[in-house]
Amino acid sequence: MSRRTRIFLGMTIILMLAAAGFITRYDSSRAKYEIFREHRGQFEAVKSETLLLMDSLDERSTIGNTFIYSNHDLAAAPQLHESMNTGLQDKIKQLASLSGDSLDFVRYSRQDGKPLLRFIFDWEREHGPTYHIVYCTSQSMVEQAYAAEPVKYKLTSLGDSWYGIEIE
Repeated sequence: MSRRTRIFLGMTIILMLAAAGFITRYDSSRAKYEIFREHRGQFEAVKSETLLLMDSLDERSTIGNTFIYSNHDLAAAPQLHESMNTGLQDKIKQLASLSGDSLDFVRYSRQDGKPLLRFIFDWEREHGPTYHIVYCTSQSMVEQAYAAEPVKYKLTSLGDSWYGIEIE
């Protein structure tokens, strides 16, 4: 074997080992929540305006699920809640754009007087498992809400009442 062939073979092996190391340490759920880490202010703004909107619409302690935003394939264009002001609409559309249009739903519910706001990404699983970014002041309520669903999930705390949920 010539010197040039041995060097080429050695470099190829080193590159393959480096790639294997990267793949085994890659955490896809961490990458999914990067949008939250990079644009947390946008999520906070949507949360604040949504909570104000829903408080003004319904003062009951328990309400069902309300879809604030829906971008499901069955709709010709994204659907927004009819009571939403243009500022909130623009903030949600910007989040959808920042996510590469993988934001499919924004859903609000209130249980025992506490809000549960879910940002649902990649519903059709085009880029891997569906994941949610959830705001709720009670982790036990988040766990209770997802335990009632017929799915397995992985919960990750994102800090300050924000959670990442990866649907398996």
